Amino acid sequence: MPKIIYPDHYSDTDKALYDDLLSRGDTMIGKKLSENERFLLDLAAKMTINQIRGYDSGYTVPQIEEMKAMHKEAARAGTIETPPDAFYDDLIKLSDGTTFKHPLSYPAEYYYDKNKEVPDDLVTMTDNDNVIEENADDNYIAEQMKSMPVNVD
Repeated sequence: MPKIIYPDHYSDTDKALYDDLLSRGDTMIGKKLSENERFLLDLAAKMTINQIRGYDSGYTVPQIEEMKAMHKEAARAGTIETPPDAFYDDLIKLSDGTTFKHPLSYPAEYYYDKNKEVPDDLVTMTDNDNVIEENADDNYIAEQMKSMPVNVD
């Protein structure tokens, strides 16, 4: 299970309530949830805490009713489609048939570790011919820096 990141405004009581709600949700479902399904428990727990604490979404009642009506209309029209199973397996399938794992399905630690590694094909600069010495005649930047006024306060 990935590390839980609580919203900044949560108190210790809110965090304990969040953990309790997730635990109860797991128990009520009665089976191990995949990460693709677990976000629903996360969302429900956060919504419950927001309701208990009186946090407002900022939407007015007419706006909420309009969103509900639009959703029902889209569902009746058949424009809401269930994603294919590959979506739930974190796979991306291109039109040419190429399939690969979705980059956002990897945890942050994966990318952190990957960025710490030095690539095998890294080209290191060992040839000093490409380096311009500070006192070289063709070093334009050094000449410009020398001519800039420096304030000493």
